[in-house]
Amino acid sequence: MNFLEKLFGKINKRSNSGAQQIPNFNFTDKLMDEDEFWDIIKTTKEHSKGDYELQQEILESELSKLTPNEILLFSNRFRSLRGLANTWELWGAIYIIQGGCGDDSFNDFREWVIGQGKDFYYKTIEDPESLANLDPEFIEETADFEGLGYIPSKVFKDLTGIEIQHTFKENQITTGKEWEEEGDDLKNMFPKIYAKYPTNI
Repeated sequence: MNFLEKLFGKINKRSNSGAQQIPNFNFTDKLMDEDEFWDIIKTTKEHSKGDYELQQEILESELSKLTPNEILLFSNRFRSLRGLANTWELWGAIYIIQGGCGDDSFNDFREWVIGQGKDFYYKTIEDPESLANLDPEFIEETADFEGLGYIPSKVFKDLTGIEIQHTFKENQITTGKEWEEEGDDLKNMFPKIYAKYPTNI
């Protein structure tokens, strides 16, 4: 009996692929230890050297080394951090920089922020105007923020043959000080960012 069988019972091979199917998988709302999570992100960040697409590939490789349960715990932690970053302040900051930012784009941007590592993540969500200190090219080179959040689900399905299910409830409510697109709300909230990107909105 192999390791996965000990954890989850007998595994049935899918007839049309090499993926493994784990019936009756015990989905959980528990989170991966935060230090362990950030260690994985740090590895992907360091080895990708700023190439966001490559970082996604490296994350896929790193998660493929984990058990299905560990992938789920990673995904739950990722979703927890993405939900924590769901603030009007962070949304306003990237709205100025990008010259607009819809719901999906803001979701992708929060995933990109996570991908930059622990220190960057917490500094950015605590002080979104710190984004004014970045070289504009740093953001422009990775302006397509989509991708990182899909990796855990993909790897889980590749390994098990079943879709990941999240019993962990991610925060979907944008918190903080709401702003209006029209008027001077954003200019007043983020004078440094507005001064650096004055023509974007």
